[in-house]
Amino acid sequence: MEKRKKTDLIAKIKQCFTESEAVFAVNQNKLTVVETENLRKLLREVKSTYLVTKNTLARIAAKDTSFECLLPHLSGQTALVFSSDITGSAKVVSEFASKSEDKVSIICGGYNGKLLSVAEVKTLASLPSMNELRAKIVAVIQTPSQRLATLSQAPASQLARVLKAYSEK
Repeated sequence: MEKRKKTDLIAKIKQCFTESEAVFAVNQNKLTVVETENLRKLLREVKSTYLVTKNTLARIAAKDTSFECLLPHLSGQTALVFSSDITGSAKVVSEFASKSEDKVSIICGGYNGKLLSVAEVKTLASLPSMNELRAKIVAVIQTPSQRLATLSQAPASQLARVLKAYSEK
């Protein structure tokens, strides 16, 4: 590969590192093109990017970022998942790895300069995504609470207006 192409690729990877909330390193072994595209499609739905690159280039790009903790784990047939939604992408990677018959396995992850073990990534995968949490909060606000109903018969929408007015002060 030409030096200029390598420089451009390193810059692209570095940009992915700097713009990501979390990064997961996965071992991808004998994935077909169709399986890789399916994984990429699933990850795009949760605002994530799946990138297969040379480990040396990834190591150079990760230097001076909060994901330097991943450097010792970049070996073998490694791919990187750059994520804006940590729980959503952890869920997709974990589910895909469990269904892939050992073609994909999680090596580690990185978040805010901290190395995440396989167990921690799987724990993240079991948490609800940000959209699921938002939906639950809206449902709680819209549904009249038993306590509110017995105290003042005030609907939850009045509670929401009070909280909104308070936050605007």
